[in-house]
Amino acid sequence: MPIDYSRWKKIEVSDDEDDTHPNIDTPSLFRWRHQARLERMAEKKMQKEEIEKGKSSANNRKDEIIKKLEGLDLEDKEKRQLEIELAELNKQEEEFMKKEKELEDQERLEPWNVDTIGHEAFSSSRINKVAEKKSDKPKITEEEDSKRMAKYFEDNEELLQKYGRLTGLKVSEQFILENPRLASDYAANWLTIECLNLAIDGKTDDMCNMARQCIILQYLLELSKSLNADATNTNVIKNFFKKFQAADPSYMKMYEDEVAQFQERLRRRAKDKRDQAIAEYESEEKAKRVANAPGGLDPQEAYDALPDEMKKCFDDQNIGSLQKCAESMDKEVFTYHLQRCIDSGLWVPNANAAAEEDEANLEAPRE
Repeated sequence: MPIDYSRWKKIEVSDDEDDTHPNIDTPSLFRWRHQARLERMAEKKMQKEEIEKGKSSANNRKDEIIKKLEGLDLEDKEKRQLEIELAELNKQEEEFMKKEKELEDQERLEPWNVDTIGHEAFSSSRINKVAEKKSDKPKITEEEDSKRMAKYFEDNEELLQKYGRLTGLKVSEQFILENPRLASDYAANWLTIECLNLAIDGKTDDMCNMARQCIILQYLLELSKSLNADATNTNVIKNFFKKFQAADPSYMKMYEDEVAQFQERLRRRAKDKRDQAIAEYESEEKAKRVANAPGGLDPQEAYDALPDEMKKCFDDQNIGSLQKCAESMDKEVFTYHLQRCIDSGLWVPNANAAAEEDEANLEAPRE
């Protein structure tokens, strides 16, 4: 009998249980997706509980009203109020049932994932028809894994660059079939790092396209792991792209949302990296300025703290204006800021006299 691959048509793929290598600069893509999915599942569970609680409360109140209406000693006014309340409770019950059905429809349309899929559904005999069962690889140390990944990056960088710039499922499928070694966790790691580098450099369009290619590759890797088959197997690759291209609109919407969320995380991470680099550069520059300052005070800080009238004197390099400031400003304030300028090197006392003395020493005849 032919294998029915439709069960894999709507699997939400991710490497939730896999950690990226510690050398990877970004947080794990898989953990991001897993956390987001767990939050969605928790929110739906809470909605279910609220609906059940509301239905139970409404039913209990309906039972009470019905018992009261069956009594014979009710006044007309009280009876009318109870009937109005009962009608309102019936409307509430209809609303609860409507919300309940909406949640059920959402769950039915949602793709499977590693948290919800039934493990009994996979039989070894069926898997072997897709591809040979993947053999367990011996565990290696982090150091060895780092070396292998670096070697993989070096050997396949050109191919990864080409794949990351492709557009469309068909061309991506053909490229991976021609270069099956790209179906690797190392490739996904390289693409993630390169996406971040592009985002840092401000190459938004290239980053967005490569992020999409990265997610496609992650989907392929997840499916292969669910099948316990090698991702490099041509049958796995072909069937993955066949089902991906035939996926229903609800699944594709979730895929597009996931791509958009990944791109946004890359933008935020890139901004953090740029801000960090700027802060480090400014810190290094400040340290240099302080080291060269006569009194160990940052000249930029001394300048920024100057009153506007003194700051203008330094901007214009006008000594006459500075002397006028000394006469018009509060003496203590002026003296305080002038001393800071001296300590930072912004102001060199008797600079002209010192220059003339140096010049005279240079021109004096040697004995």
